Amino acid sequence: MEVPMVLPHVEVVHGTVVSDTPELCIALREGGSLTVTATAEQVRTASRLREGDQAITAMVVMGPTPRLIWIRQEGADVPVPSAEARDAHALKKWSELLRRLAQ
Repeated sequence: MEVPMVLPHVEVVHGTVVSDTPELCIALREGGSLTVTATAEQVRTASRLREGDQAITAMVVMGPTPRLIWIRQEGADVPVPSAEARDAHALKKWSELLRRLAQ
């Protein structure tokens, strides 16, 4: 019997941080837990949230090795850059590729 291949996908999860070394372990609100890899900065943020026993919201790339994209206190306001700032960032990041494609 063949095991179906599951493509990586992004999920937002809710829960609490129960362990922050060497990988983050999140107790999910729905039950069970999820272990994810994270950057050093993300681990520091998770550790701070764990010390305060705060509920969290996190975005995770689900795949063979789940990877944390971001983590924050549940309900925290998310800063959204202005349209001008987003455009400037995109142009800065992609200007060379756009220039080459235009040729």
